[in-house]
Amino acid sequence: MRILEVFNARAFRLALAFALAITLATTGAFAFIYWQVYTADFHRAGAILVDESARSEGASDAELRRALQLRLTRDIRRLDFVALFDPNGGLVFGNLQGAPPIPIDGQAHVVQEQPLPDSSGTREPAIFVARRLPSGGVLLLGRSLWETYSLQGTLLRALAIALLPTVLVILGIGAIFARSALQRYERVHDAIVRIMNGELDSRLPVTNDDRDIDKVARAVNLMLDEIARLLQQLKSAGDNIAHDLRTPLAVARARIERALNNEAGIEQLREALETALGQIEKVSTAVSAILRISAVENGAGKAQFKDFDLGAVCAQVFDFYEPLAESKGVDMVIDAVRPLPVRGDQDLMREAVSNLVDNAIKFTPAGGRVRIEARMAGGRPFLRVSDTGPGVPRQERERIFDRFYRGERSGKSPGHGLGLSIAESIANLHGFTLTVEDNNPGARFELTAAAAPASAPRERETA
Repeated sequence: MRILEVFNARAFRLALAFALAITLATTGAFAFIYWQVYTADFHRAGAILVDESARSEGASDAELRRALQLRLTRDIRRLDFVALFDPNGGLVFGNLQGAPPIPIDGQAHVVQEQPLPDSSGTREPAIFVARRLPSGGVLLLGRSLWETYSLQGTLLRALAIALLPTVLVILGIGAIFARSALQRYERVHDAIVRIMNGELDSRLPVTNDDRDIDKVARAVNLMLDEIARLLQQLKSAGDNIAHDLRTPLAVARARIERALNNEAGIEQLREALETALGQIEKVSTAVSAILRISAVENGAGKAQFKDFDLGAVCAQVFDFYEPLAESKGVDMVIDAVRPLPVRGDQDLMREAVSNLVDNAIKFTPAGGRVRIEARMAGGRPFLRVSDTGPGVPRQERERIFDRFYRGERSGKSPGHGLGLSIAESIANLHGFTLTVEDNNPGARFELTAAAAPASAPRERETA
């Protein structure tokens, strides 16, 4: 991984922005502290000088001299300025060579360059208070601001020393996170490239962390699993279509070729064409069923859903198939609550129930029974179609809804293995789950709604 890629990473740019924000915040905090220290020292020194000068108004010249002398004696670090001037401006006492240019108003004033009392010629900022005495003279008190300015300089140096390592640490942490993120993205990218190159079993790497990228990776992996399942289903469907369509087309072609080669008469040629038409009709039925499944799975007509009575639909299917069941010697029973409100496409639901009932009659021997039940269970619509036929072996129950799958019990019975697949697609479209259980004997197909409809009548619930 190149260093330039790390610096160009979004995580590093975020760290850089965060470092800039920290720098600005720290600078602002130090500036506030700096200003508070400067202001506090200035006001404290000025207040002391103003108070001392005010208390000296009633003192005599001798008392002022003693007080100023004592002040200079205690000023070990030579930070104080004192001076007593006569009414003519002459220096009577003090350590100043001349009065600074400030008004004589008893208030504190800052002088940026004040020569020190010694003979070094060094100049420092200072604060002064000048007050007119009753005798006409002027009392001048001052204090060097060297300590205040020194403290301010210390604060500025502390800011400069602390700020740079802080920024560097933040940038270093950002670089580490950027490198980690880039490595993760590279692994994801490599996995995507492998998938694009045909390795459909590859999946995006997922860690145990519940980070955003892991959530996306898990969702993409689930999507890839579904795509793989659909591709496998498509491949299986394609193989089954080719197998199921090849036989009737081959039979039709063979019949026609035989009739033509034998120079058959009109009747034999008619018979061959009728057989071919029957096989073509079989192919057309299979193709129509496939298209029907695709339309249902794509949610065609879902916008036109409306409320209908599932119990009435079951009654219609019962009336339609009862003659067929009677002709096979199969007893057919219905137990459907009416009304049983369901929202969806009534024609599609009728087709799903018809496929289940047709399937049950087809595999139920004479003397058996087919039962249709529809009611509310747990506040949800529930439908069951059961029979007393050979049932569905446990190992086939997961595949029985696959397209073109025909179990061992199918034998030579007519059909393409698409009826249950259509019923499952319609059930999923309407928010139902279609399952198959053992009826002891026979099979039991159950349609269970995933959620109760808003208009479901609670008083009709049964166990």
